[in-house]
Amino acid sequence: MRCTLLGTADVTGVPPPFRTLADADATARRRRSGVLIETETTTLLIDVPPEFHEGLREVGVRTVDAVLVTHWHRDHIGGINDLALAAQILDFALYLTPTAQDRFVREMPSLTDAFTIQDLMHGEPITVGDLEITPIPVAHGRPESDTLGFRLERETETMVYAPDFANWCPDMKGGGAYTDADLAILEATPVVAPELLSTDNPPKNPVAKAAASRTVLTHVNEYVVEKSTAKLEAIVTEAGYELGEDFASYTVAS
Repeated sequence: MRCTLLGTADVTGVPPPFRTLADADATARRRRSGVLIETETTTLLIDVPPEFHEGLREVGVRTVDAVLVTHWHRDHIGGINDLALAAQILDFALYLTPTAQDRFVREMPSLTDAFTIQDLMHGEPITVGDLEITPIPVAHGRPESDTLGFRLERETETMVYAPDFANWCPDMKGGGAYTDADLAILEATPVVAPELLSTDNPPKNPVAKAAASRTVLTHVNEYVVEKSTAKLEAIVTEAGYELGEDFASYTVAS
């Protein structure tokens, strides 16, 4: 299983509007977060940020078997119009939570008929090709947004992807499926700027709770956290993790 980061930034991207990389003290551009999952027989896209097609061109992908959406926030679905055009020539399912489906119908009724929409339900695995994917409810924007992470499994290979979360929700159905993966790609904020989490009592490092063999951090913005790329890399490395960058690929092997 190969995982390619199509973007590693938060809602604005890096640099944010009307600012430069120098203003952000960042060494490279960061697009909004999304990931491409590939096996020998299956291609899966998680989230459709506004710039998702840039990453697909970079990797050279020309088809997709399914698209999964973590939650209905613009940085994760801002490319849905472009995806609707792709749906005219490609055959794939779009997986959404019931909450995301309701918002899709209300906010973009003209696009809903473009897709074959399937349900994402907490803790209920779906199968796409040779991948089994379990939706994991996470703490972010609840209850307005039913935000998910995902556990992906192929034979003995396991990966967890949760790009936008403040904490895990182990008491919810499927909420404990985040642990002991070969690779976890998780939001960086709990590690690099826990003070920014929207809670009076920030949880103790939920990234560490995942206990993955390898952890890559994403959904980060040097300008927002007021830390340079070099500073972020130092913090992340000291914690035993890796800082993700756009178009970086990671392989999970049996």
